[in-house]
Amino acid sequence: MKLPILKAEKLDREFYKALLASIGEGMIAVDMEGVILSVNRAFEKMLGWKQDEVVGKRLVEIIPREDEEGNRINIEERMLMQFFSGSLPFFYFVRKDKTRLPVNSVINSITIDQKIIGVVEVFHDLTREKVLEKLRMDFLTLASHQLRTPLSGTKWLIETMKRGVLGPLNEKQRDYMDEIYRANERMIKLVFDMINVLRLESGTATIKKETVSVSDLGENISVKTEDAVAKGKITFRNALKNYKTIAVETDAALLQSVLECFVANAASYSQPGQEVACDAKEEADAVTFSVKDSGIGIPKDEQERIFEKFYRASNAKQMRPDGTGLGLYTASILADKIGAKVSFESEEGKGSTFYLRVPKRFAKITI
Repeated sequence: MKLPILKAEKLDREFYKALLASIGEGMIAVDMEGVILSVNRAFEKMLGWKQDEVVGKRLVEIIPREDEEGNRINIEERMLMQFFSGSLPFFYFVRKDKTRLPVNSVINSITIDQKIIGVVEVFHDLTREKVLEKLRMDFLTLASHQLRTPLSGTKWLIETMKRGVLGPLNEKQRDYMDEIYRANERMIKLVFDMINVLRLESGTATIKKETVSVSDLGENISVKTEDAVAKGKITFRNALKNYKTIAVETDAALLQSVLECFVANAASYSQPGQEVACDAKEEADAVTFSVKDSGIGIPKDEQERIFEKFYRASNAKQMRPDGTGLGLYTASILADKIGAKVSFESEEGKGSTFYLRVPKRFAKITI
């Protein structure tokens, strides 16, 4: 069947109405006062309101939006959440029948002759995704108990045997027990890393807004990375402790976790005696943290994949076969959640420098 060719003069109001009606996602257009100008058919189907019932009325009064706990949120707060988390967090629209619809949305301005006259919000029904998220969280709960508990029990039994509670061990038996202990420790770390990644990917990590002193952050990182530094037998130079007047507004725990990962990674892939240096540079609207080492570096043709889940560079696998490939992936997710950006410079055989650029404060987003 040959479709008719639409002339320019045929593209009238009815055509645009049909075009909007055919969009599968929900759509709301409002003016600068928040008064609804138009909605589409998917909006009507998802929320139970007809267009003639809502056009001309304020969006916040007709269709409230709520967070997971049922607290009301407005458009500006939702956009702020989106900026800070680095993603599109879901929320709930309250339908006409007072039930809740989980959605995420994208908001863009409507511009005519370079003048903003309103905004359009396109939203996606997340009901299926929420069901899958529940299944994932059920798995996390199961994995936390069914995997971690027996591994912890095995660790306790090995330590008991190594202390000679069940009788003295000869040198060969002690060597075997040490190897079993190390293997069990690797399994505990792998399970912990995988559960942590699943939790982050599920979006269940709570993002806090707090003022973080760079010098205090440096003190905490020195304490938290002592074991990794000692195990790698490297020299750790931490300049963060010197910046007592610099602060950022972010989630302290997530920021610290990213930098700890960078330091531990640098220590793991450096030779004994080499230096790992942690520093920061203040900019007008951000602070860029850096962790520099002189270790094995990353082959040039493998650098674009370094933040992929489970990916490890070929020279890293040769040096440390027991790695999981989840550390840098987790760091990149955490950075994304606090609105920070990760990057790096590296040359094989000469070391790497990893950067984390963190905004100084929440940005006030307006529409």
